[in-house]
Amino acid sequence: MRRLTRSLRSRYDDLVLAPRYGAIVGVRTSLPMVALTFDDGPNPDVTPRLIDMFARHGAQATHFLVGAAAEARPDLVHALTDAGHVVANHTYSHRSLVRLSRDERRSEMIRGNEALGPHATDLMRPPFGHYDMECARDTASLGMRCVMWTSHVRDWQPATSGVLIDRLRAAVVPGSIVLLHEALYTATPANAQNREAIVEAVDVILSELAGKIRFGTVPELLKSGRPIMKLIDRHGDDEFIAAQVPGTVQRDLERTGDDILTP
Repeated sequence: MRRLTRSLRSRYDDLVLAPRYGAIVGVRTSLPMVALTFDDGPNPDVTPRLIDMFARHGAQATHFLVGAAAEARPDLVHALTDAGHVVANHTYSHRSLVRLSRDERRSEMIRGNEALGPHATDLMRPPFGHYDMECARDTASLGMRCVMWTSHVRDWQPATSGVLIDRLRAAVVPGSIVLLHEALYTATPANAQNREAIVEAVDVILSELAGKIRFGTVPELLKSGRPIMKLIDRHGDDEFIAAQVPGTVQRDLERTGDDILTP
């Protein structure tokens, strides 16, 4: 009986709840298409390099931008969209949504989209991937869709470009949404904030798979097939959140007089 109950509950989640409250974790498609996504930007040092790199390869990506950083560098937001990239919501100040009140959580998502101005979409990715049913209900009520990922390469951890190339090569599977970082808006002392290795890895993979894989935006990938929806219940570790400090990009913007601290 318990096994039957669990089976029925699982089917209910898959058939009823996931289509409405699930996060997009990939796309079932027959096309050789992948969406590379970059979190925590814009990064004044890295974002322009990514724009030039993707232009050379005839590719586009989706950038989940922190609203406060986007407000500080609207020129980079415009440059991304002018180059054919999609910018999307990574909240306003990169806080763990599951640890906020409903009003605070909704404010983070609303202000994150407002910071993108006319370039805003209905796509949102929660910081740290922390998300649950309460977040999902708020996301849906705001007319937004949560985009998680199919795979990641752990580019927030110290690694050589060679290691990241191998991980990224394995992650690039048709229909996949790959999580990458053009910055670390907040970080712990153990994180690798230098982005040189991941920039090099992306350049190598774009070259290696030219003509074999189409690197497009999340909206393009979604149009190519049927989204894979999954209910997410991820809260993370309290100690990890407590250890977060402003990343180098956030500190650099603060030093230039742009106040992008959590309001």
